[in-house]
Amino acid sequence: MQPDLDKLKTQLQPELESRGFVVFHGLPRANEENAVVMWDTAQRPDHNEFLDCAGKLGVKVIVLNSRQLEKTALDDVHEEIESLDLPPSERRELDRRLKALRPYTGFTANIELSFDYNGAIYLYQVHSEFMTEFLSIMGEVDDGIFPGGAFEDDDPDSPPGGGFFSRN
Repeated sequence: MQPDLDKLKTQLQPELESRGFVVFHGLPRANEENAVVMWDTAQRPDHNEFLDCAGKLGVKVIVLNSRQLEKTALDDVHEEIESLDLPPSERRELDRRLKALRPYTGFTANIELSFDYNGAIYLYQVHSEFMTEFLSIMGEVDDGIFPGGAFEDDDPDSPPGGGFFSRN
């Protein structure tokens, strides 16, 4: 069972501060050029274990990032679906799945905690169930646009997911 990310988001800052961490509200770091070491949230979903690890290493700064599901992201994927040459049944199914995500607009879609240690970024990242579904739809759409799933990105600095992660 996945955690309620909106609840977790409101609890994290006070929890981090009570543990003596400095909270830095940063941008997503999963695509950093430095070595990224991902926390195994499937086997160890409790963020407290990640924070315990950081504390034992003497880390003082935790980067906190959270993102909401944005209407514009849903609209962008809908437009991509419309531009695909798909059989009507497949188009309807993708549209149905995408439409089912609309009620989640504005809710927390993912939370990322990270810290730097010995030249690497250590990252804890969790997605909501609706974000997992959104990413699945995006993957299917990308496979439809770029056969074989190869994404040909003209701008290597652009964020993944069609700009879902704002740089604001």
